[in-house]
Amino acid sequence: MKKKLPEINLKELEKLKEENFRERLEFLDKYADWVKKTDNSKWSSAQKAIINRKSD
Repeated sequence: MKKKLPEINLKELEKLKEENFRERLEFLDKYADWVKKTDNSKWSSAQKAIINRKSD
């Protein structure tokens, strides 16, 4: 018995892809602004925490 594959709406998928890309760019802009205005010791501590979380 063959399983029926789900139907995929390619237009909706493309819309979600574009929205995701836009959200990522907005995040990067906000993060870059934060890095520019934040003291280096605070910024580097935040980076260390992110790196340590990824390695766990």
